[in-house]
Amino acid sequence: MSKNILTILVALNITLFAAFSHADTTKVTIGGGPYLDIPQLSVAMDQNLWADNGIEAEVIPFRSGRAAFEAMLGGQLDFAFMAEFPAVIGAMLGKDFKVIAEMSQYTATRVIHAGNAKIDTVAELAGKSIGVTTGTNVHYMLENELKAAGISAEIVSIGPPDIVPALVRGDIFAGAMFPSFYAGAKKALGARYQEIGIDSYGTHFILAATQKIIDEKPEIVTGLLAALVAGEKVVKSDSPEAHAAVSRVLGGTLKPEDVASASKNYNFNMKIEKAMLDLMVDEGLWINERGSIKGDAPTAGSIRPYIEGSFLAGIDASRVTLK
Repeated sequence: MSKNILTILVALNITLFAAFSHADTTKVTIGGGPYLDIPQLSVAMDQNLWADNGIEAEVIPFRSGRAAFEAMLGGQLDFAFMAEFPAVIGAMLGKDFKVIAEMSQYTATRVIHAGNAKIDTVAELAGKSIGVTTGTNVHYMLENELKAAGISAEIVSIGPPDIVPALVRGDIFAGAMFPSFYAGAKKALGARYQEIGIDSYGTHFILAATQKIIDEKPEIVTGLLAALVAGEKVVKSDSPEAHAAVSRVLGGTLKPEDVASASKNYNFNMKIEKAMLDLMVDEGLWINERGSIKGDAPTAGSIRPYIEGSFLAGIDASRVTLK
């Protein structure tokens, strides 16, 4: 056989292999969120862990988890990462989706102010003006904290990006904001920055899937979760590599050391547990009491059908403890 013919046959075999490999790969679209919150995703993207599970993943960034969730409900995505709060609203509205995993838990929720350094408890905010984006999980947290402290305060509704400027100007005394704005608040307020730690609530970042992909391609749902579980193993066994992966996925806008510092405020544990169901029910009751969504008050029985733990349990049964 001549060298030229051999070269042609080898090239043909490579082409055929690539074609068959591509044919065996299923493309999915994922609505991404803040990658600091879900490093399992960054590692999976950086190391292409999807390929081992027959998946070609397109990750589309969104300004918020709620926006990604809405895009998924609209048929533009197969999966979406977000906080647990939008899923509660979706369940109360009877939307067609399932929560298939909790990805991480934020552990450093706080209320920020620029007042006296001695003000370090929520009780000392009595009568003060507090900026918050109403109808959100931070609003839920703030009202629960005020109620637990037995005080009332002036709630000022402000959009997410406007709370820090309002604090700087002195338009409000304190701000309950999304964690992504904490660093900006500290930089903007400088020596005036003060914070009150909150232990009662931390955002739970979750992964949701359309009912369509669950029904039509359950193996892809399992494969996606398997890739993320593999990513989490890197997060836990090789933190420097995970931090570097997040940095690379973000195009170097955050250095690995910045990622490492921020990561101290999270628990990265993929799971589905009763505590999350209980939280979602309580948030639903709060939404119902405010009259934001009409209808019967939610219960564990009405929210539970929107949480599907069988896929994650099929990978690691110890991660699912709903009962």
